[in-house]
Amino acid sequence: MEIIISIGAKISEYAVKPIARQLGYLFYYQRNVENLRTQVQHLKDAKDRLHHSIDEAKENAEEIETDVVNWLSRVDRMISEHTENFLTNEGQANMKCLSGNFPNLVSRHWMSRKAKKMALDVASEIQAAGGFHKVSYLPTITTVFEVKGYMAFRSRMSTLNRIMEALRDPDVDKIGVYGMGGVGKTMLCKEVAKQVKEQTLFAKAVMVTVSQTPSLESIQQEFAEKLGLKLEEKSIRWRADRLRYKLRKEKSLLVILDDIWEKLELEDIGISFGDDNEGYKILLTSRSQEVLYNDMGVELNFLVGVLSESEATNLFDKIVGDTVRKLSIQPLASEIVKECAGLPIAIATVANALRNKSHQVWKNALQELSISTPTNIKGMHEKVYSGIKLSYDSLRSEEAKSLLLLCSWFHEDANIEIEHLLKQATGWGLFQGITKLEEARNKVVTLVEDLKACCLLLDGDYDGCAKMHDVIRDVTLSIGSNDRHMYNLRNVAELEECFSSRKLEDSIAVSLPEIDHIYQLPEKLEFPKVQLFCLSSTSKPFGFNTYFLSYEKYGKGLKIPNHFFEEMKELRVLELISIRLRPLPSSIFSIQNLQTLCLQFCDIGEVGMIGELKNLKILDLRGSSIEELPKQIGQLTQLRMLDLKDCYKLKVVQPNIISSLTRLEELNMENSFRNWHVNGNEGKIRNASLLELKDLHRLTTLYLRIPNAALLPKECFGEKLERYSIVIGDVDVVLSDSRSSKQLYLKINRRDIFNDHGLEMLLKKSEVLYLSGSSGFNNVVYELDAEGFPQLKHLQLEWIVGIQYIINSVEKIHACSAFVSLDILRLRGLESLEKICHGKLTENCFGKLRVIEVYNCDKLKNLFSFSIAIGLLHLEKIEVDRCETMEEVIYEREDDSQSISNETFQKIPFPKLKTLKLCSLRNLIQYYSQVETNCRNQRKDEQLIADFARPFFHEKVTFPKLKNLTLKEVGFLKEIWHGQSEGLPTSVFSGLASLKLSRLPDLMHLWDENYHTDTAFLNLMALEVSRCDRLKNLAPSWISFQNLIFLVVLNCHGMVNLFTSSTAKSMSQLRIMNISGCRSMNEIIANEGSETGGEIVFNELVELEVCGLPSLTSFYSGNLVMKFPKLKRVRIGLCPEMRSFSHGFVSTPQLDKLTLRYTQLENVVFDSDDDVELPDGFNTALDFDELIISDDEVDNDNRIQHESIEGDINTTLRHLWEKDQIGLVLQQLFTE
Repeated sequence: MEIIISIGAKISEYAVKPIARQLGYLFYYQRNVENLRTQVQHLKDAKDRLHHSIDEAKENAEEIETDVVNWLSRVDRMISEHTENFLTNEGQANMKCLSGNFPNLVSRHWMSRKAKKMALDVASEIQAAGGFHKVSYLPTITTVFEVKGYMAFRSRMSTLNRIMEALRDPDVDKIGVYGMGGVGKTMLCKEVAKQVKEQTLFAKAVMVTVSQTPSLESIQQEFAEKLGLKLEEKSIRWRADRLRYKLRKEKSLLVILDDIWEKLELEDIGISFGDDNEGYKILLTSRSQEVLYNDMGVELNFLVGVLSESEATNLFDKIVGDTVRKLSIQPLASEIVKECAGLPIAIATVANALRNKSHQVWKNALQELSISTPTNIKGMHEKVYSGIKLSYDSLRSEEAKSLLLLCSWFHEDANIEIEHLLKQATGWGLFQGITKLEEARNKVVTLVEDLKACCLLLDGDYDGCAKMHDVIRDVTLSIGSNDRHMYNLRNVAELEECFSSRKLEDSIAVSLPEIDHIYQLPEKLEFPKVQLFCLSSTSKPFGFNTYFLSYEKYGKGLKIPNHFFEEMKELRVLELISIRLRPLPSSIFSIQNLQTLCLQFCDIGEVGMIGELKNLKILDLRGSSIEELPKQIGQLTQLRMLDLKDCYKLKVVQPNIISSLTRLEELNMENSFRNWHVNGNEGKIRNASLLELKDLHRLTTLYLRIPNAALLPKECFGEKLERYSIVIGDVDVVLSDSRSSKQLYLKINRRDIFNDHGLEMLLKKSEVLYLSGSSGFNNVVYELDAEGFPQLKHLQLEWIVGIQYIINSVEKIHACSAFVSLDILRLRGLESLEKICHGKLTENCFGKLRVIEVYNCDKLKNLFSFSIAIGLLHLEKIEVDRCETMEEVIYEREDDSQSISNETFQKIPFPKLKTLKLCSLRNLIQYYSQVETNCRNQRKDEQLIADFARPFFHEKVTFPKLKNLTLKEVGFLKEIWHGQSEGLPTSVFSGLASLKLSRLPDLMHLWDENYHTDTAFLNLMALEVSRCDRLKNLAPSWISFQNLIFLVVLNCHGMVNLFTSSTAKSMSQLRIMNISGCRSMNEIIANEGSETGGEIVFNELVELEVCGLPSLTSFYSGNLVMKFPKLKRVRIGLCPEMRSFSHGFVSTPQLDKLTLRYTQLENVVFDSDDDVELPDGFNTALDFDELIISDDEVDNDNRIQHESIEGDINTTLRHLWEKDQIGLVLQQLFTE
């Protein structure tokens, strides 16, 4: 029975319950549908609530979580596509069946079942909506570096590229960018950030501004926000730890900290270096290089300089727009751009202020810029003036501020001499606690370097000088007058205006730098507080360096009244420059507080009254017309410096004057007095003797020229001399190297001159040494200084008889140590010189050598041995010229006493060599040779032939930085690179920028035609080939000259064509092309025959000259289209077979005239001995503008110009050939 009941229960479970459930769909139809309606409404409510949170998140720029977005999408589809459609169609479930008395049960069952299932799905989504704890998140801010207004200036491109290269270097983690305020550092760094992301160099780039008054908390906050990090911590330390943890997780991040003014502890922010920073690098910007290098420890720093003139003009014109095209505006625009002096922010602010303004507004702007009132120009105060003022205020010492103010007194673009600043600053008493001039000079140099590091001063054009940016000068002048009562007045009118307003009563310094001689100065100046006064004639602007000029014309009509200085009782520094002072105003001698008196380039007579100025410490008569130094000058017992440089008329220096100046520390008689008294001569003594120098026990600086060594007394030069330039004998060469403070120039007439006259001490101390004349010694080092000249930096030996070796240590037991500091070595006309080095040397010999130049040393067979060459790691330039017997530059022999095994040194690297010039070396075989001794002693003709077949450069020698290469008349050179590519790295010459090959009649190849490489001539910008008759063309078809700008080929009679069309297509940067005197050349661009379609475009070519090519039939005989969009000047001559330019279409839209040469061929010489040597930093075609000659500058005596027909050179040439009326001119032109 129990079994039956159990079976019945199972039957009920498997049969009755499903039936009941199906029946339930019919009975509970209405309830299921209503439940669905309710659940759908709840879902809509949940969706609305979620949307409120989403809208709020979007208002806060937050990103919506992905699961929330997916839920909304799913719910929208559920509501619209399913639920609402179902409920709309629910009415059909009530349809009647059969006779209409009963509802449709099948439809009701399906609808009820569907409603229940859908209600469950809706309920599930409602439950999911309740599970969203947050609907959004704060995204990581990916900074979009849209550099608005950025222009890719050529002057910026090299800096940008070097920064990008540094960022790729795995060994560099910190990089600095510095430059003056407003020069564009921030803009450049934004461009860097943009490019690193575009090039996927870094996944992220974050830029944070530090500012002058940095807040660590603010920096951390901005940093964190841009990294998507929320900082909850209040403590700066804990926030730094949080940031540091975040940075460890970053795999590829560039951090840019902009505008750093002083030392900033990166650790305090949360930026660490070491193992923790493998995923990120940091770029810092500052106005001060010192801050980056010293305070922030950044060793790799890049200067952002001002724009070039053309770049400044382009920027200005772009901003101003069409206004600048007006003829009345153009000259004003040019002057305004000059006033802005290449400073981008100044250019931008001024240009924006002048856009669409009238002519009067432009004139006013120029006037205000020229009178140093930039605050009156719209936008200038906020963006330029205040920025520079801020830099000035941030200087760390009053000394630096005062020195900068003194610099602003020099005229625009002046080279400000350190020595001039020294005289002003010392006399003014700028340096408290410093009593010696050498200490003061060191202080001035230090301050100038600091100001350069802050970009308030610039490097000068010469050593020992600085320059000041015009905008910086304008602002500094304004600061001086407004804040320091230091006035720079342009003319007497301004002086009188200041007088009437009593503006100058409190002045402490006044400068009148450009007073015209037609002005009449007031009788007296009442400046009771003035300490520094400068007056200069316009004939020679203040601060202008002039030599060998006729001082008589300076200030001839400008006279200083006798009582002019009476009311300047506090005056400490008086400078009168280019003024006629005959006689000296008597009021000068009443200024008993005067410390510095400068009468540079003045026309003066009697100066005896200067002896009344008992407190005078510095007397500067440089370049004046003084003829006699009277005995009264000996009364200046406080005098520390006497400058008589360039006083060419000075013939008399009274005896005992110099010896009376016992406090004298510096005496400068360079290019001045030479009539020294000869000791022992009888008769009246009219001049000073060199013996007087012995009484100057404090003398540390001496500049002197002595006509003959016989005038020298024994031991006349004291050991205290720290700065000197002493010329003894008839020496014409003076090496301009102001970086070296100890210079000796000597014409030798006998060997014992150094012992007899006490010159041995000077010889050992000298940093610059020039020797010439007959000598009587053959070993420079051991016979002149056995210690090896440890301090010598610059050595020049000329036309000395007898010298066999510069160093000969063969007979010495120990290796010789010599020239360990030598920077430059020049040897000329040493006819007996056999070797520079002979014997054992220590490793540091010549270790700092940067330049070596050797000329006319006919017995010299090589420069250095292998063992010395491997230590020349700083060598930048090698030049060898006219050394008849030279066979190689570097040699390695079996008998070399320092031969190094190949296992130890595989290569000779010249890592810094930039310039290599080898000229007129008829016996030169190779750059490097390795020959056994017996081969040298027994070399036969066969050996010579074998040598000549070798390539010139050897795989053992590398030049990774070589930029300029000149080979002229070098031996029997057949190949430079050909046939050696496997041994010679392809990158060795890839950086070459200038290549000149001349008078190489056996040269057959420039590069191995069978060895393809993408790096050959990759960066070549200037190529000149002349008198290389065996060359068939310049290069193989696969060579690319993509950066070539300047191309000259002369007198290469073996050339049939210049290059293929494939190579021509690569020459998009070429600007100048000159092909002349090549007798066999029948076309410039070779027709490869298989060419179909395409074009050859010389995008940048401006000037083309083709002359003296008697076999030339056309420039190009192929069918490719040729385009010359910028071609302006074409010169063709002595090409009798040239009847058309090209067989295809030629476009020359800017060509106006065609210049034809008709001189007879035999009267024309095509040659060039000028080197095109590219300096550092040269990377722009703009620098070649100076090489382009306008038609107006050409001698047209043998040329005739023809109008271009429709700008088409091809049509023009054909037209000239077809027209009979061209007559005699064309007959002469095209007749051989």
